[in-house]
Amino acid sequence: MRFGSLRYLIKEGFRNIWQNRFMSIASIGVLVSCLLLTGGAYLVFVNIDNAFDWVYGQNVVVAFAEEGTTEEQAAALLEELRGLPNVSDVEFISKEESLEKYKDSIPEATYQDMQGENNPMPDSYVVTFEDLTQFDATLARIQQIPEVEDVSYNADIASTLTNIRHIILVVGGWIIVMLLLVSLFIIANTIKLTVYNRRLEISIMKSVGATNAFVRIPFIIEGMVLGLVAGGVAYGLLYFIYTRLSGLFQFGSLMQGLVDFSEVWWIVLVGFLAIGMLTGVAGSAISMRKYLKEEGGTAGVL
Repeated sequence: MRFGSLRYLIKEGFRNIWQNRFMSIASIGVLVSCLLLTGGAYLVFVNIDNAFDWVYGQNVVVAFAEEGTTEEQAAALLEELRGLPNVSDVEFISKEESLEKYKDSIPEATYQDMQGENNPMPDSYVVTFEDLTQFDATLARIQQIPEVEDVSYNADIASTLTNIRHIILVVGGWIIVMLLLVSLFIIANTIKLTVYNRRLEISIMKSVGATNAFVRIPFIIEGMVLGLVAGGVAYGLLYFIYTRLSGLFQFGSLMQGLVDFSEVWWIVLVGFLAIGMLTGVAGSAISMRKYLKEEGGTAGVL
């Protein structure tokens, strides 16, 4: 295709938008709404996932060393626990520190009698896991270490958190897919209305030998531009809304873990522009393919 023809087709695409500017504005508005819902669902998922990462870090396993463990053995056990797969952090708590925690809950005389060699508290290790889906496997590795006498943990919390996270992944994914399908439907129908308004002009073009590709390209450009504009507007609105909400709730205890927009801005921007453009192109292609097929075959289809 010659450059002059391509420039003409691009101008026709923008002319379509201007001549049908009210429908174009309506289409952009609805697509912006769908993108805002999609972006909002994504940000909610990111924040929930971030919150679960924090909660995961609070669900720990406490491993108790065997009675009579020396300082050298305790240090070696600490390094062995840190070297296990799926272990992100290990905190060593000596028997003296453990006894100190119970100082206020036992009589003073009893506390003094438990000093030194009479201390019944074991050395303990607070182990934090990276991934709770591997909870059972990592726990089994800890229990197999000969120097570990006992392990304290709450498997129910680990299982519950893992199940909730899985449900959020599935539900959030389906919500985003449904919203994208709604956006595709909106663009397709907007282009369909534009094609209907210009059906006489298209028929004349076809009668003088215009190919399906030549007829289709301006409408694809129209859909692409509408999608890009909607993506840019949606990004700006989402940024404004999210940053304002973050400012309003920054002192709330429930919002302390809110993800900063600067961490996800490029994902949202690229995602909005890509989704908007692809939705516009797909909607235009669907509408034009159906129209050209009804108007005399698909010869020359791109």
